[in-house]
Amino acid sequence: MNNTIKVILTSFEPFGKYKYNPTISVMNNVQSFFENSANIQITTNILQCKYSTIKNEVYDIYMDNPDIIISLGLRANTSYLNLESIAQNEYSSITPDNDGITLSGNKIINSSENLISTLDLDKLQILSDKYVDSIVSKNAGKFMCNANFFWNQYKLNSDKITTKYLFIHIPFTDKYIDLEQEISNNNLPVLKEDNIVQSIISIIKNLSKSEENKLEI
Repeated sequence: MNNTIKVILTSFEPFGKYKYNPTISVMNNVQSFFENSANIQITTNILQCKYSTIKNEVYDIYMDNPDIIISLGLRANTSYLNLESIAQNEYSSITPDNDGITLSGNKIINSSENLISTLDLDKLQILSDKYVDSIVSKNAGKFMCNANFFWNQYKLNSDKITTKYLFIHIPFTDKYIDLEQEISNNNLPVLKEDNIVQSIISIIKNLSKSEENKLEI
């Protein structure tokens, strides 16, 4: 009997002017919560903030045949947990990636349109709101977070994979108030890290319920 639901959480390395990326500690704390779970197995992955590597790093994730993938990204100016609904088919940002590359208006795939999440994000927002203010966002940006979302959704659509995928943007958390200088320099919003972690745990539990009927017996 195979009764394990495989979940992969991804975060990003620090980039640009930021010394830290809170997605890493949030990811690790979620993994720690499920460490002794009997039926949910969490694997984590820190992605590079590079146009040159993002597609391959995303596609490599699917070699483990995950049931659920949740990607975390930093949106430093948001006051909410952003559940992203639309992956834009464009690379564009004034911020260079960690190779120093800046792109403007470049199509990710010439033959593709923007891609839409297939999850019931309104339902997940209701769950998330119990722990932290959340919104369903229609703008994942056009930088690396959006690229991550796009390549995941493109892989799912093209290969007809049933893996459940969600991209979540978070701001800095209270853990970084005294660590990340940009928070005070730019008066950036901050949310409680424990609340964000509990929200993601709730989302994973909810998505896992619908996977239980698919388990191989």
